[in-house]
Amino acid sequence: MKKILTDKRLIVVVVILILVLLLLNFNQRMVLLSKLRNQVKTLTEEYDHLEATHASLQTQIAYANSDKAVEEWAREQGGMIQDGDVPIVIMSPSTPVPTERVETEPTVDEVENWEIWRELFFGD
Repeated sequence: MKKILTDKRLIVVVVILILVLLLLNFNQRMVLLSKLRNQVKTLTEEYDHLEATHASLQTQIAYANSDKAVEEWAREQGGMIQDGDVPIVIMSPSTPVPTERVETEPTVDEVENWEIWRELFFGD
């Protein structure tokens, strides 16, 4: 009879140890799952950002290849005109016009000492 009780205790101890090990393994897997989910979230956000950048760049490339962009560059930066346009060239004056400098002297209000003390004690 004692041998059966000892065997039952041993079996219970072994089962408890197995359960503790399984619980620890489960905890480690849950921590790993949490880290992996955070990585997935971060990578998804980065991917979305890169997709938006890609779409923006594709739009810029399409505009740069258009006739409107070429004409805009030619008129604004290339200094070119079309037939029928009247070019206007703004030139700087040949002799610069001097401007007068008016220097003003700072005004100093003289304040008496008693006015300073009055303002200190009874000021607004």
